[in-house]
Amino acid sequence: MPELADFQEIEVPGPSAPLGVLPEVAAERHGDMRFLSDVPWTTYGGPVTTVADFATAVRDYADRLWAAGVRRSDVVAVVQRNHIEVEAVMCALGRIGALPVLLSSAMETGELLDCLARLDRPKLLVDAYGQARLGQSRHALALLTTTVLSFAEPGTGADWTVPAHDRAPHVANPRAEDEWFVVTHSSGTTGSPKLAAHSTRSLFGMVAPMIMLLRTQYNGGDLNAKHLSFVHARTCAGTLASLEANVPMLAIADPRLDNVKRLLLEHRPTSLETHPNVFIQWESLAADPDRPLGPVQRFISTFDAIHPRTVRRLVAGSDEPGVHYLQAYGQTESGPICLQMVAGAAIADYSPRNVGFPGPGIGLRIVDEHGTALPDGTVGHIETLSPGRMRGYVGGAAPVADDAWWPMGDLGRLLPDGSLELLDRIVEHVDGTESLLEKEDELLERLPELVELVLVKAEDEGVFAVACPRAGHRGDEERFHAAAEEAGLGRIPVRFWEWEALPVTGSYKVRRGVLRERLAARVTAIGDPAVLEGSK
Repeated sequence: MPELADFQEIEVPGPSAPLGVLPEVAAERHGDMRFLSDVPWTTYGGPVTTVADFATAVRDYADRLWAAGVRRSDVVAVVQRNHIEVEAVMCALGRIGALPVLLSSAMETGELLDCLARLDRPKLLVDAYGQARLGQSRHALALLTTTVLSFAEPGTGADWTVPAHDRAPHVANPRAEDEWFVVTHSSGTTGSPKLAAHSTRSLFGMVAPMIMLLRTQYNGGDLNAKHLSFVHARTCAGTLASLEANVPMLAIADPRLDNVKRLLLEHRPTSLETHPNVFIQWESLAADPDRPLGPVQRFISTFDAIHPRTVRRLVAGSDEPGVHYLQAYGQTESGPICLQMVAGAAIADYSPRNVGFPGPGIGLRIVDEHGTALPDGTVGHIETLSPGRMRGYVGGAAPVADDAWWPMGDLGRLLPDGSLELLDRIVEHVDGTESLLEKEDELLERLPELVELVLVKAEDEGVFAVACPRAGHRGDEERFHAAAEEAGLGRIPVRFWEWEALPVTGSYKVRRGVLRERLAARVTAIGDPAVLEGSK
């Protein structure tokens, strides 16, 4: 296993082809590479099981989009179900030279409409799911878009959409490496999602460490299974890394436990990646007597902090002697900044607060609120320089210069070995508590009957908890209060909630700001049983 502290010495790779035509280039190099999905494609007429099939689907989509009038100067917002099809649509638009804007269909309707408004009357492309999702907003769409194209099956269309089923040979004219290639959005955990643009070069900057890992750790017998938000910049970059490095992939659209178990037993992937809050739901697979996690050598997670308990259980479910957990820290705007790889033998000491070492070509510093650099070991604001930084926000100010430091919006400190300790989001930090994230981990260790625990900063600078019991368990308020006091939080208010009812983003991050708006007024009376009882 390579030492991640040495990653800064590798050369950052450049793109081997414009991203719109990369699937075609990859098909010429290794067309028989497995490119699988658990749920059939619905907007393409044939099966997709190899890179060659994927490249054919991309060309077919491009012909259909061209016939529907999409051209190089167009901005095309995409709202479809969460499926690997979205990545093929992105590449198809990239072949033409149009600018795809990938919007999560999990966003609230108002947020989707707000994103469309910021795009200044784009074209909109939907599938049957997106069509149903936005049907009640069709009158607003008439004002916000120039046209609504639909990949929905013939016969399921709506009179407010234009079917995109005809084909005409398209003209491939991909954008230059430093032009905007794709727009994705931030998670919106603390506010409205921002629309961030990436170029071919910045996307490849995001995946430089990943390509190195793929080329040094994987072989033809490996299979990368992923359940991710397929419109996220991380997934765009990850798909492109698989095409570039010839690493077979299984895209999982349905994260339900029975489906995931079936896939693991059938395909026996050697790598498994998903969002931290989905891994929480998959913890029980580790104790399954059929050992579905047995062949997994690598558990991979980004997007958000993961609880140590979850990592320990996942690793315990593997039968591979070299099993390890790989964590990346970053954001849509910056790309991955740090990598942490933890071997199975060291997993008992794993702390999610240490997010590892900077990747190749990445600068990292800690500053005070005025931007003055702080010495190692001092807590402050995290700032970075990275080759994976976005090119700018849609409708935002001019992009930050490549040589200017980017604020991550997080608090942390650099440790003596050069690794980064991540403590809190700045907006969620509470004076007197070094890390609310660490307190969440402590409470989950003390309360194994909880599947998730979220500490939310209230408007009055206090803290309240949202606790999600496992199926078959009920919330025990006194037991929670005892654990909170042992963790040094005092008798904070708690609301017990079903995990499925938590407001989350398309990448399953808990929307703490939404919880604060919905619950703060109902759980602020610390120690008032009447108020707490009424909030249940």
